[in-house]
Amino acid sequence: MAALLVAGLLALAPLAGGQTSATARTVRGAYLARGVARCFWCHAPLDSGDPATPQPETLGSGDILDEKTPIIAPNITPDDETGLGRWHDGEIARAIREGIGRDGRRLRSEHPSHYYSVMTDEDAGAIATYLRSLPPIRRSLRRSAEQRDRGESVQPPVPPALASALQSVTDRGAYLVQLGECRGCHTTTTRDGRPERGMEFGGGRRFRIEKGAGIEFGPDPAFTPAAQRGLPGEEGLVASANITPDASGIAFYTRDVFIQTIRTGHVAGVRRLSAAMPWVFFRTMTDDDLGAIFSYLRTLPPVGIASATSIRRRTAPAAGGGTGWGS
Repeated sequence: MAALLVAGLLALAPLAGGQTSATARTVRGAYLARGVARCFWCHAPLDSGDPATPQPETLGSGDILDEKTPIIAPNITPDDETGLGRWHDGEIARAIREGIGRDGRRLRSEHPSHYYSVMTDEDAGAIATYLRSLPPIRRSLRRSAEQRDRGESVQPPVPPALASALQSVTDRGAYLVQLGECRGCHTTTTRDGRPERGMEFGGGRRFRIEKGAGIEFGPDPAFTPAAQRGLPGEEGLVASANITPDASGIAFYTRDVFIQTIRTGHVAGVRRLSAAMPWVFFRTMTDDDLGAIFSYLRTLPPVGIASATSIRRRTAPAAGGGTGWGS
């Protein structure tokens, strides 16, 4: 199933002249929702062996992400009673980009609206059109608990981008990097959970692997006493990699190696990427889009081990242990 999905989503060359604009929007929406936006990572029960593959006939039906809290990814199929069937496109776009529900309730931060805020009107509309094309599924789920402490996002919300401003390769790459939440996963935090400014994209954020996918673990290792005792190597935990053009990051990658890595889940076809990295969604992207992401990442200021060590000494001066930054 996953292989067929990849093949279908990669076939996004210019659309045939006979296709309607609605068809074009549906195709674009599918490409985004099933790829860089990763909608069904949360909004469908997943096959535990392949986090990119929802369980059969459940696409968009929602899921229980945390039973205890609870945290619920709601039904986003066009079912009138339990899904988006009665929502207007503008209400769907507002939920995606602003994190505001149809009833005015603020959505939990597990929905990455700060990242989706950049989404163009055209792309937000395309996702709405695609979601309306899904088979409606009647699945009633309870609401998530209200979120009291939202913390600080490394990515502040921004106004929606204009399609006319995304003509250059690097501008399009920056747009896709924000939609993909790359900055969030690849930026370490202080011991109180705030993003470490100046370390954006330098890696080091910790994740544990559950059901074939990465779940954020909490305060990052360079800023906790346990880290000084070597916690970064604890079984079951992984740290995100440095994706800046530093020697400890992607300085030695070529465009082709980067695309091959995302497409196959193996660095240069050899070392396997951790399941914490949702490459199984990003692999559906076209070579042009992956190449644009690579071009943008190459423009970032390099973040190296020296910078990481300096930050660590300033924030948590106790000696010992590793830096916790991924490689």
